[in-house]
Amino acid sequence: MRIAIMGYAGSGKTFLAKYLSEKENIPVLHLDEVKYTKEWKPIEDERVLPVLADFLQKESWIVDGNYTYLFQKERLDAADIILLVMLPRISCLLRCIRRRKARRAEGYTNDTNLWFIQFVLFEGRSKERRQNYARIMEAYPEKLIVLRSQKEIDLFLSQVDQKGLSLPQ
Repeated sequence: MRIAIMGYAGSGKTFLAKYLSEKENIPVLHLDEVKYTKEWKPIEDERVLPVLADFLQKESWIVDGNYTYLFQKERLDAADIILLVMLPRISCLLRCIRRRKARRAEGYTNDTNLWFIQFVLFEGRSKERRQNYARIMEAYPEKLIVLRSQKEIDLFLSQVDQKGLSLPQ
């Protein structure tokens, strides 16, 4: 099974990736962890692209993250399931604030600053980004699951717990 998880910053992409990885025993790659250091300094694409290209060769995978220039089309074409997590902006901001303590324990610094708050609330929902998500919804309806609320996330996870992960219907 190959799963691409995309969506708004703070929407729960990483949580879903970790949950599904543990539940289904599928390797996961978090694009934030490949693209940035724990101090949120960018890593050169010359180092990132080969890591991602190699990971996408696996039989099963979960890739968590957006980054259109990091093989987005290839990820989406290869994916059996695309999860698009589109929670409201305030929900995403509150999640980011709550996860700060856990991120600090993992060694991350400078992850909830004014720039990031502005990104979660506004820049991460720019017209260009919304259009990208709309194109994904149009291009891949047969393998797309859109989660727009915590209730929908809970229902999805409950179904995974009961029946295992399955292709969208």
